[in-house]
Amino acid sequence: MDLHVLCTSHNINEDTLQQLAHEDWLGIDYGTVVLLRHHITPIAAFGDFDSTTAEEHQLINEHLEVEVLPSEKNETDLEVGIRYALTLDYDRVFIHGATGGRMDHFIGNVQSLAHPDVILSESEFYIIDEQNIIQVLAAGTHVITHAEQMKYVSFMPIGEQVILTIEGLKYHLPRTMLEFGRTRTVSNEFITDRAEVTVENGMIYMVQSRD
Repeated sequence: MDLHVLCTSHNINEDTLQQLAHEDWLGIDYGTVVLLRHHITPIAAFGDFDSTTAEEHQLINEHLEVEVLPSEKNETDLEVGIRYALTLDYDRVFIHGATGGRMDHFIGNVQSLAHPDVILSESEFYIIDEQNIIQVLAAGTHVITHAEQMKYVSFMPIGEQVILTIEGLKYHLPRTMLEFGRTRTVSNEFITDRAEVTVENGMIYMVQSRD
């Protein structure tokens, strides 16, 4: 079973919300307003809601009991939502609206996928928009599946001395230590529906994307 999380209105279209309207959702700050305006009531919502209007506050209060978070805190609203999602029993968690707007928020959102609690969770976490699917692969051998409509697949090491082996993609990679900051493993492509990736000594970001 899947859980969807909406942070903002960035990079999510009407069709996606309509197609997923009957799935379970978490609202994160202004994402809660977007969901409610599309007649989707999230199972929970988190945020300081400092950018919402009085009318939007009323809309939220009519549908949900929300504990408003302080504006000054040690974590983002999304991190609070992720911690809540970790207590639930979902197979996959898709985070929407996390790739547009402020770059500091985007980088923080991506880094949240590499938190040990997320990596060790039974749930798989993804950041997703119309052009990208981002996830973290921990150490081990992974059979990866070609996501529909995504042309490229890229791999970026999280830290130093990460070793990567790629089999079954357009560009085969023998067992290689990746140099942090280099782009050798960007823009590979699937040649069949599946491929095999082995990660040693750390973790990598895997991004499936399209133009």
